Amino acid sequence: MSHPWNFWNLGKVGTLLCRRLKAMENLKWTGTAPAKKSWQAMPFAPGMYKIFLTGALPKDANWPAELTPLKRGDLLYVGKATNLRSRAKHHAVQTSKSTLRRSLAAILGLQAQWHGKSAHPRLTDVDEEVLSAWMVANLGMSFAVVPELEPVSGLEDAMREELCPPLNRDGRSPEQLHVSAVTAAAQRNALRDKG
Repeated sequence: MSHPWNFWNLGKVGTLLCRRLKAMENLKWTGTAPAKKSWQAMPFAPGMYKIFLTGALPKDANWPAELTPLKRGDLLYVGKATNLRSRAKHHAVQTSKSTLRRSLAAILGLQAQWHGKSAHPRLTDVDEEVLSAWMVANLGMSFAVVPELEPVSGLEDAMREELCPPLNRDGRSPEQLHVSAVTAAAQRNALRDKG
């Protein structure tokens, strides 16, 4: 009986990892631009995008001192899109429709509330505007078109694993675990509709 991690399987995993790393190296990224400008320049094409902190977190943000400080220029989030133009407009959608917005809202201490039968809470109308304005003022974005749709998911996985962006909550770094915890707490503490 063969062990699932025999040399043949390790060779296949290694080959896949090498392909993903090579594909990451071959991406042609745009320069980092203010988020709103970058979102407006995105094509209707599959690709990857990276979100950077270009401003600063407020002093009262939920970011404990024992975590690696978030500073200007730090990578916050990596995402994939089958259509960059329609997918990556995090500044212009309700928080219930964006993992990035839910994570930022929780860190910034904005009030979530449930509406209808949504799977995720959104913010109060005032806080939605506050978050959108903060994102436009403090986030930058870079993107790369991926000519074929197929490798986009694999590239996202490889980039998340390699770069460990703190707002991608699927990792296991202390920063990612903190973001997961505060986002889950914000969801638990979301206000209920009075309807």
